Amino acid sequence: MNHLNIFIWVLSFVAMTGMSYTQTGWSLQSNPIPPSTTNNLGKVQFVSPTEGWISATNGKLLHTTDAGTTWNVVTPFPNDTVSSVSDPANSMWWVNQTHGWKINWLGTSFSDAHGAVIHQTTDGGITWTKKILSTTAGDAGVRIQFVDENNGWVLIYTFSTGNAKFLRTTDGGNNWSSFNGAGIFYFVDANNGWSFFGSGTNGNNPPYKILHTTNGGTDWQLQNTDSTAGGYNAMQFTDINNGWIVGDSGKILKTTDGGGNWTQVTNTGIDPNSRSKCVFFLDGNTGWIGTNDGIINENPQRVILRTTNGGASWTKQYPPNSYGIFSIFFWNANNGWFTADNCVQNCSGPDSLKIWQGAIGYTNNGGVTGVEDENNSIPSGYTLLQNYPNPFNPTTIIKYSVPKSGIVTIKVYDNNGKEITTLVNGEKNAGNYSVNFNAKKLASGAYFYRMKAGSFVETKKLILMK
Repeated sequence: MNHLNIFIWVLSFVAMTGMSYTQTGWSLQSNPIPPSTTNNLGKVQFVSPTEGWISATNGKLLHTTDAGTTWNVVTPFPNDTVSSVSDPANSMWWVNQTHGWKINWLGTSFSDAHGAVIHQTTDGGITWTKKILSTTAGDAGVRIQFVDENNGWVLIYTFSTGNAKFLRTTDGGNNWSSFNGAGIFYFVDANNGWSFFGSGTNGNNPPYKILHTTNGGTDWQLQNTDSTAGGYNAMQFTDINNGWIVGDSGKILKTTDGGGNWTQVTNTGIDPNSRSKCVFFLDGNTGWIGTNDGIINENPQRVILRTTNGGASWTKQYPPNSYGIFSIFFWNANNGWFTADNCVQNCSGPDSLKIWQGAIGYTNNGGVTGVEDENNSIPSGYTLLQNYPNPFNPTTIIKYSVPKSGIVTIKVYDNNGKEITTLVNGEKNAGNYSVNFNAKKLASGAYFYRMKAGSFVETKKLILMK
């Protein structure tokens, strides 16, 4: 797998409320690249309401002109042996329908990396050119960003030395020169940009730092030092004032004054051990965060957090995938896509044996189909609906209704009556609810879920087919 979580942390050595729940409003689109040990998808970005691109491994991209109903494989240089990072999703950037760039490294894996190359187009992918930036053993091109057709930045990480190289172009990628990089960067125009980095590996050794430049990366000023647990994974600014950073240990930071002040967001309702890998905001108010809800090594539920008021309140969405979400992109408040890991074979074994086919998610209603809160219409009685889908693998949704406030429990049992897990256990206001059940660790077979609320008791059967 071309994942580079550790890279974010070791890079530092070279660098200076209210909560509501929703049913899933997401569906999966078809990935035409056949399953393999390296079929991972990275960044997703749309250049019109219907035309979009996804960065794929092995020098490939996916392209759609019908909002993702069909995705087609694009291989700019089929005879080249190149790779790219899927996690973090930093290897592709488009500034309009014609101008796009994808950075790769020469070689088949991290251990085989021996240079950095950019594939770029100025006619919407009809033709491509390439620019080799390095042929040094250990070098891997891992991040690229442009703010217009001329101004762009790249990051090359050298695995053999643990060093990083930062390059900048002002002519669309024809010529590149070094600049003073300071970690993972994000620019909003040719001059204003931010970067973050930390100490150690895997986010365990603070402090983590945020810096700002006003001259395209020539100079950087320290804005924030964070000594709490949990490093940073992704950053986005929608304009010169509004920005977000997400990371490990449930960490989410926001700024509304260009980084002069950073506020830690604590009202999302996710487990404090959660890891967030991507963030996308349309403006200062409406945005989504790809995360999970639990300890990363204990098969937590995958969650997309959504806010429409700048983080004052959040809703949880449960997408139809069981692995980490790498990238989210919305064209407007309704139409959005995500890319995620998707293991399809040997999933309980080591990474070297797992077979992957990256998942593509789509929504046309902001990810929302119904909100679990007290503002819903009041049901006339208790109900427990049949889970959907059924049979399922490995996640399914269970809907239920509560006509008045009271304690509700929903538990899952195996075919012998042994309790497997508790999905709901607490007081609920009158309303309509849904809960996601992830059975990734369970064997195929028949299971039962039972709801108790006051004198109401009902049991239904669900079928897990792997």
